[in-house]
Amino acid sequence: MPKKSKPDGEKRPTIRDVAALAGVSVPTVSRVLAGNYPVAPATRAKVLRAMRELDYVVNAHARALAGATTKTVAFVVDDVTGPFYAFIARGVEQQAASEGRLCLLCTTHGDPERELAVVELMREQHAEAVIVVGGAWDREQYRERMRYFATALDKSGSRLVLCGRPSLGENVPATVVHYDNEGGAYAMTSHLLSVGHRRIGYLGRALG
Repeated sequence: MPKKSKPDGEKRPTIRDVAALAGVSVPTVSRVLAGNYPVAPATRAKVLRAMRELDYVVNAHARALAGATTKTVAFVVDDVTGPFYAFIARGVEQQAASEGRLCLLCTTHGDPERELAVVELMREQHAEAVIVVGGAWDREQYRERMRYFATALDKSGSRLVLCGRPSLGENVPATVVHYDNEGGAYAMTSHLLSVGHRRIGYLGRALG
């Protein structure tokens, strides 16, 4: 549903407006915004839909649009205990630090709702980039929300970066970084062959 443009001078929508449109209480809207309280999926969907229709943003985002900057890069990942994500996190943190930016590490534990809540929070805090690493969920509702966040981040001067994930669409303003799995496998196998190995085992997901 397209948003209606507001006349100049019209008051910005408030959390009470969101609650009224969604048919829920103000504390329920606050819980959805916080992202760290249990809220029924249907209720969360109603609140998010009302926010989109009203083009509501929390005060932290409004302050950022007024000129404040957090100089923050958010790194969103399932887990950091394994070496794969840890190496990527270290690279992001080193690059962010070299440019005078703070890198925030956010873990989702494989929960798509938590991931969406984290990306929304980083949008509200006006992070300069939100880097999401790892597998995505093949659900249209999830992709729709990520496309919405990509557009919202782009409009506020930020950027959604998808690392090792498929594109959200040709016209979606997000940066996609692909892994060179084929090149890596070729390099490893070539090295093993060059040192005399001929029987090489593969441990991992099914190929093809």
